[in-house]
Amino acid sequence: MAELSSYISRTGQEIATGTAKQIRVITPSREIVVLGLILATLQILDGILTGFGVAHLGLEAEGNPLLHHLMHNLGYVETLILTKTLSIAIICALCYLATVVQWLKFAMRVVIAIYVGAAIIPWSLILASRVLS
Repeated sequence: MAELSSYISRTGQEIATGTAKQIRVITPSREIVVLGLILATLQILDGILTGFGVAHLGLEAEGNPLLHHLMHNLGYVETLILTKTLSIAIICALCYLATVVQWLKFAMRVVIAIYVGAAIIPWSLILASRVLS
């Protein structure tokens, strides 16, 4: 307890005298923010497309076994809100980590390309051919 009291006293004196060490705040670059916003937007778009597809074509239209299981047990709307919220939280964490892990910017670009090709385009084609026609 005496150590804690001493530490608090020293810290207070350092703040009062202006000798306290400054805390360095790391903020993501504009590039990282843009990549994060693109990924978050893709998550939201995928959620909308998936919801629309499942609503019109049934749960069988969902190809991801984990999402299919969750949709069956929780409902498709609840599952999409839960998983997309979690995904966006992970994207925020990745944006912060990308300030110190340089290869993450490249990885985020790759994920964007894969996501567009593996989720957005397929759902768009499925919906255009089966629902909108």
